[in-house]
Amino acid sequence: MFDQAAEYGATRAIKKLKSAGRITYNFSNSFKKTEELLYLYPKLPEDHPERKRIDKALEKIQNDDYCDVIASRYFDGLTITEISEIYDCKYQNISKKRNKLIKILAAELFPEDVLKELLER
Repeated sequence: MFDQAAEYGATRAIKKLKSAGRITYNFSNSFKKTEELLYLYPKLPEDHPERKRIDKALEKIQNDDYCDVIASRYFDGLTITEISEIYDCKYQNISKKRNKLIKILAAELFPEDVLKELLER
């Protein structure tokens, strides 16, 4: 059984930290924001400013051997399992490569967020 006094003390401490700005909740970090934009990309008109911004970011990864993972996953809707079968490699390898590429794109698309996340570590 839990101690109600301890729970009350913890709740008060959390409230104090929140009000002092020491605890913040970031439900959408740069990685997630980048993924959201990539899912949105195929639906954007060719001349949309966000599409142009994404195109510019995609140029940063165009020479990577796994750059097609991004298009396959976010534009074509393939799963990581399906992509790993295409590349004939393990699921974990594709997942790691995708994460690496998303981080590169996030740094291009949301540099302020990436910097803030690094400083908050």
